[in-house]
Order: sequence, then C-alpha cells, then structure tokens
Amino acid sequence: MFTHIDSFPRALRQVPDAFQSFLVQGAHFTPAEEYPIITAGMIASVVPKKIMPFDKAISYRGILKDTFISFYSPDRTFERVRRNPKQYVRFFKRTAGIIGFDFSVHSDMPIIKQKSQMNDNLSLTYYFGQQGIPVIPNLRCGIDDLLPEFLSAIPHQNYVAIGTHGFIKETWQQYDWFCFLEQVLQTLHPKGVIVYGSLRNPMFDCFKSQTPFYFYEPWICQRRKKALSYVN
Repeated sequence: MFTHIDSFPRALRQVPDAFQSFLVQGAHFTPAEEYPIITAGMIASVVPKKIMPFDKAISYRGILKDTFISFYSPDRTFERVRRNPKQYVRFFKRTAGIIGFDFSVHSDMPIIKQKSQMNDNLSLTYYFGQQGIPVIPNLRCGIDDLLPEFLSAIPHQNYVAIGTHGFIKETWQQYDWFCFLEQVLQTLHPKGVIVYGSLRNPMFDCFKSQTPFYFYEPWICQRRKKALSYVN
C-alpha cells in the first residue's frame, strides 16, 4: 500500500534540490568562498577548431563535433541553461566541448552579486565537465580583490579562455586587462590562452613569450565576412 510522503517523519522526507547542489557534487572547494575547483581531467587537451555562441549553436542543424560552444553573449541568451542544466547535457555531448560560462561580472556590481555570478560560472562549468564534456575554463572575475581565490579554482598548466568582444574599448579598460592577464599568467602558467573577440592589442605581444595565444573572431564578424564574400 502506498504511503503518502506527508506521513513520513520530517527528517526522512527528501528535500527538493532548489539550489542545484547537484552541480557541484563530488567537488573540492576553495577555502573562503567555496567555489568548486575545476579539475585538470576536465580540461580539453586541444584548442578549438571552431567556436560558436550557444544561442546560435542550439538552433544549428549542421554537425558540431569539431565546434566548441561559448557563452560570450548577453546573459539572457543562455539563461535557460542555468535554469535547467540537465536538459542540455545531451546537446553539449554532440559538440567538441564548451568554453566555460560567462554570466556577467562587473566591478560596479555589489560584491555579493559578483561572487554569485562567479560561482555560477564555475559551478556550471564543473557540472558539464563532470558529465564528460571537455571544458576550457573562462576567466571572468570582478574586482581585483576577488581574483586570487577565483584563480585557485582553475588548474595550472592547462588551456584557459578569455572574452574581449565589445567591452575592452577604453584605454583604462585595456590597462586593467593587461594587469589581469599578467596575474593570470604568473599564477596559472597556462598551456595556452583562447582569446575570443576582435581585440588585437599590442598588450598580447608582451606575453607571447610566456604562453601561446589563440585568437578567434566573434561570430558576428565571421558572419559579416561571409556575407561580404557573397557580394564580392
């Protein structure tokens, strides 16, 4: 005879996982903020042949097995993955892998919001890595004080990714990025840095002796060039 769950003692009732703790099941965590630590075994062993934004890839009818999926686009275009990550495991397994999540983190956000977004980016990246999907951690941090612990969640001497498209325009922003990159390279000693965006700044030349950089044009630039080739 079926017994209704309400008849069980409260301590024995299963609590719904409203906070998505399954995302970090089995993870080790950083000491202060408890960000999940991405393991070296999750990291892709090769650089992407192609990179396509999630919102374009999800409706793409072609083959994606040689394409990495990125999240360098407005948060609303991939918010649905955060709401229901399990639904997209099968889709990502059809691809070459993913660039880590890139929910917005701005230095003028409240600190608690910056930490929350950073945690979501790491937690989702960790989850899909645990599903056997190759990942390349995306480096998106807030204020400088948050960077050391964030980097402690990223394995050393592996590939990492950064996005420069659309917001590193002013001189002061580029200087901040120079300082950011300098600390990343000194801390992680990455095997290579995937750069997604149109920025081709001389600042990258300063670091090329330390690690290889691999540049990928934004999707919109790729489409524009393709359209122009048809016209010409």
